[in-house]
Amino acid sequence: MALSWDQILGILLIIGTLYLRSRSEDNTPMPSGKAIEVDNDVVFKALISSGPVIVDFYATWCGPCKAIAPKIAQWSEEHTNIRFLKVDVDKMRQIASTYGITAMPTFIVFKDGQSVQTIRGANVPELQNAIQSLSA
Repeated sequence: MALSWDQILGILLIIGTLYLRSRSEDNTPMPSGKAIEVDNDVVFKALISSGPVIVDFYATWCGPCKAIAPKIAQWSEEHTNIRFLKVDVDKMRQIASTYGITAMPTFIVFKDGQSVQTIRGANVPELQNAIQSLSA
């Protein structure tokens, strides 16, 4: 049985995709400091309901997420007046969908349960400004 070019290209595309996905699924845990990993909708809502909170929406396969993780861990240790949460968008799809997360990392800043700022990307200066304003 001969395969058509379309079938061959389809097979190669699938193999290539699987290969790239396997290479990017580094199971090295990301540093989290005092950041709280959230894996439950009810817990998430409770944790954002009061005080200053920064939520890191990330994915384990996301390079920029891994790059910024040590900084988030450091800030969570230094700024104990701010609650830092981490939400894996692949595990918590409903929360990610509710907040319109389409790119990772995305950070949402909450104050007493209200979203006050969204930061897309591993933007260190913008995150530092958000931390400063929450600490003031």
